[in-house]
Amino acid sequence: MQIFPRRVRQALSLCFALLGAAGSGAAQADWPERPVKLIVPYVAGSGPDVVLRPIADALGRELGQPVIVDNRGGAGGIVGTQALAAAAPDGYTIGFGNLVTLAINKSMYSKLPYDPQRSLAPISLAISNALVLIARNDFPASNVQDLVSYARQHPGKVSVGSLGVGSSAHLAGEMLKSETGTTMLHVPYKSGQQAVGDIVGGQLDVMIDNVAGVLPFIRSGQVKVLGATSLARVPVLPAVPTVDESGLKGFEVVSWGGIVAPAGTPKPIIDKLNGAIAKALQDPAVLKLNETLSVDATPSTPEQFASLIASEIPRWGEMVKRSGASAD
Repeated sequence: MQIFPRRVRQALSLCFALLGAAGSGAAQADWPERPVKLIVPYVAGSGPDVVLRPIADALGRELGQPVIVDNRGGAGGIVGTQALAAAAPDGYTIGFGNLVTLAINKSMYSKLPYDPQRSLAPISLAISNALVLIARNDFPASNVQDLVSYARQHPGKVSVGSLGVGSSAHLAGEMLKSETGTTMLHVPYKSGQQAVGDIVGGQLDVMIDNVAGVLPFIRSGQVKVLGATSLARVPVLPAVPTVDESGLKGFEVVSWGGIVAPAGTPKPIIDKLNGAIAKALQDPAVLKLNETLSVDATPSTPEQFASLIASEIPRWGEMVKRSGASAD
C-alpha cells in the first residue's frame, strides 16, 4: 500500500537530498570544530618530527583548533601513510607526505598498500632540505674523496646506514656507489636516532640523513660530516663541501615534504588548509627553526604539489631501477 502518491514521494526525496547537501556544506563551512590530527609517518624525535611540530602548532593557531601530531613510524613511512589513506576524508585527519612516501615507495614496493596519487589528496608542499653524509669520528676519511678512495681499497667493508630501505638516504647512498663504482654495505635502520647512535658508538661507519636529524650531533662534535647532497652548500654548514664539489658533478638529492589528506576530502577544506599552511610557514617560530636546521619553507597550491608528485614518481623510479634497489 502506498501512503504517499509518487509525485509526493519524489518531492520529499528531493527535499531530503537538498537538506543533506545543505547540512554537508554547513559542516564544511564550520570546519574545524574539534582538534585535527596530523599523522607523521616517522618516530618522535626524527628529523621530520622535529621540523613539523612547530608547523603543527602554528597551523593550529591559524585554524583555531589544536593540530595534534600522531607519530606512526615504521616500514619506510608506509605504516603512517597507509593509516592516513584509510582515515575518514573529513579534514580531521591529515598527514605529512614526502619524497619517500609519495614518490620513491611507488617503485620500491611492488605491493604498496596505498597509491600516492589516488589514495591521497595533496594540500600544500611545505619544506625542502638537503641531506648530509656523516661518519664516526675515528673513520679514516674526512671528505667524500677520502671515503670513495677507502671504499675502493676495502670493497664491501664500509657500512652505510640509512632510515630504511627505499628512503631518500638509501637511494642517495646507492647513487654514490653507482657513480663511483664502489661496493659498500647498506645497513637499514628503523629510525635515524638508532643509526646516529651507532655512528656515535662506533658500530656504523657512515650514514646519510637530513640536516635536521643530525645537526645536533655535528655541532657537539660527536660525529664528523663529509659532504652535502645539495648543489649549493648548506647555510648552517658553510665549510662542508657538496658531493658535486667533491668531483661527482651534478650529484643532487634534495628531500621535500608537504601536507596531504585522505582522497575525497572536500575541496573547501583542502583550500582552507592550504591557506592556513601558507600562513603557518611564515610563523616566527617556524622560520627560526627552519633557519637553524637549514630547512626551506616551500608553500604551494594543491595543484602545484600534485604536479611535483607526478613528476617525481618517474624520476625516482628511474633512479631506483638504475641503482637496483628494492624493498621486496
